[in-house]
Amino acid sequence: MASKEMKGRMTAKSKTADSKITDSKNNEFPQRLAELLTTYEGVSLSALDNLKLLAALAAQAELGCECLELSDEPRAIYVANCDGHWFDCGFSNAYSAEIRPMARPSEAQLATARRVEVPLLNAQQLSFMCMQYAHFDHC
Repeated sequence: MASKEMKGRMTAKSKTADSKITDSKNNEFPQRLAELLTTYEGVSLSALDNLKLLAALAAQAELGCECLELSDEPRAIYVANCDGHWFDCGFSNAYSAEIRPMARPSEAQLATARRVEVPLLNAQQLSFMCMQYAHFDHC
């Protein structure tokens, strides 16, 4: 019986590890933002759409969110700074990427960063974006 329980826990852990959004147990995500992100677990989006998603959810959580493109080698990446919590949204040309907590970029990276203006989407627009992306991702 104990082995079944352990097996169930291992399966639950692997499902969590496979989710689009990195587990927030490590407190890398602000609490309210983590709660809002759970709605979008399993949704595959491009790096730019991840940036839009984070900006919209940060606004819902009443957090400030700055969106940037860092010119990392060999490719640029989109990152978001939500009230001092940094997130890697993926390579700027990625059509499917994960949102991952990251360390604060270096001063040199921030000095050459490009601000990315993203539209502030409401819940209905976010749903449509996810549905549209899922449709075109499978065509």
